[in-house]
Amino acid sequence: MQSNASFQDLTKTDIVLMEESSYLRSILTQLVKSFLPRSFDMHQDENGAISRMAFAPADCVLIDWRPHEGVGPKLLKFIRRNTDCQSPEAGVVCMASVASRDSVMMARDLGANVYVTKPFSATELRSKIEVATFAPRDFVVAEGYVGPDRRHRKASFDGSERRGHGPLTQSEIDSMMAG
Repeated sequence: MQSNASFQDLTKTDIVLMEESSYLRSILTQLVKSFLPRSFDMHQDENGAISRMAFAPADCVLIDWRPHEGVGPKLLKFIRRNTDCQSPEAGVVCMASVASRDSVMMARDLGANVYVTKPFSATELRSKIEVATFAPRDFVVAEGYVGPDRRHRKASFDGSERRGHGPLTQSEIDSMMAG
């Protein structure tokens, strides 16, 4: 995978992973280490990742995103809003098993750069890390919001909802997050 010239060089990046599942943590650790980042820190819960983010800067944070179970939002809020965070502008990739509109919108509104659904390929994860790290949108600090510029967000409208209410596709998620 690293021999593909189209990939960005991650050897100067510091990546932090927060994943509660020991099985997924093991797989993701091997996967991210194969990208050869300068440093990689893995944490099994938000508190461990928060302590890490208060101690040293990071370029990208991968967050196990399950807000309906209370997993993820605390860490994302710390990164974007807490003055103790060493990298408030770090790229943030939310990794979720389910992509409901509410979950994606919460991640976006709390300041995530990218949202990806599990399972994903190594190429897809690397692409999301690269987007969050090397192609971030302008960073906004305003009352009520801290994170990547979301001016692309469409205003609400009066009328009937024409979109489906089923699971979101990765394309729909990407559109909600960045376009």
